[in-house]
Amino acid sequence: MLYSPTLALTNSLAFAHLKDPDSEFPLVRVWGTIGWIAASWLFPLFWLISDFEFTWLPPFYGPNEMANVTERLVDSLKFSGVISIGYAIFCLFLPHTPPKKDASEPLAFKKAFGLMRYSSFALLVAASLPISMIHQIYFIQTSPFLSELGIQDSYIGPVMTIGQFAEIGVMFVLGFMLKGLGFRVTIALGGFAYVLRYAIWGTDWLPVPVIVASQVLHGFCYACFFAGGFIYVDRIASADIRNSVQTVFGIIILGVGPVLGSMLQHYVLAPMFSEGAGITNYSGYWYVLSGIALVTTVVFLLLFKDETTGGRNGESEAAATDLAETPK
Repeated sequence: MLYSPTLALTNSLAFAHLKDPDSEFPLVRVWGTIGWIAASWLFPLFWLISDFEFTWLPPFYGPNEMANVTERLVDSLKFSGVISIGYAIFCLFLPHTPPKKDASEPLAFKKAFGLMRYSSFALLVAASLPISMIHQIYFIQTSPFLSELGIQDSYIGPVMTIGQFAEIGVMFVLGFMLKGLGFRVTIALGGFAYVLRYAIWGTDWLPVPVIVASQVLHGFCYACFFAGGFIYVDRIASADIRNSVQTVFGIIILGVGPVLGSMLQHYVLAPMFSEGAGITNYSGYWYVLSGIALVTTVVFLLLFKDETTGGRNGESEAAATDLAETPK
């Protein structure tokens, strides 16, 4: 759960210092993806395999994993703890960003939730909830699913980074997509990427390389839907509550959504598609998630109306209205 406030804070910090978030934020956010890839490759490389050698197939090293590889996976938490301490120290050297003392609304959180009266923000939040739920389930079940396909435990992390490599590419063009296609189409593309990926995973007669390669769609899932959503939230909010709105949006997609996703997985999907400890009918399992993404994305695409105008230097319609209505 610590991930949620951390991401909301870093997003707020970035948006506070960027002059053109639509174009610049994806290039900043991409370094988080690079960090994910580095962790997913370096930890197995130095801790889970022996007799290192390069191979021509992903993850391009191996092929001998240690006999006690499952037990050694737990050490990833210890490494993460040490890295987190280093990250906390690094944060002390970030640019000074004090609270806005001239904010027109002392209760910024109240005003942030007040943006729900705008249909575009409310619809984005409503769509983000089911998408964040199935996004959480992706992290719960992808590892056992790939293991079921015959992929060795030490390779699962690197194989999953195929999605992160794709995310880097999409992040680099996200600014152009937002300017050329708009928020509605760009965010919907992210939703349809979820539909297609889970549909491919549910089609069990497809070759394993095709299923693994479909991880490329993860780049569109996250960059278009979530990063696009964070940028829209920054655009629609007035300057005095942007940080609070980012936190509200972050709580929903990184807090409430994952909790509900875990409950959906544990109490509904697992009993429906398992006969024992693990999922036995992955085909039906993934098709259900694909259906959830399809319904959510179609509703979003049909009903969403962009309520922002111009760039960030020009306030959105919602932000301008909020500022005008705020008592002086």
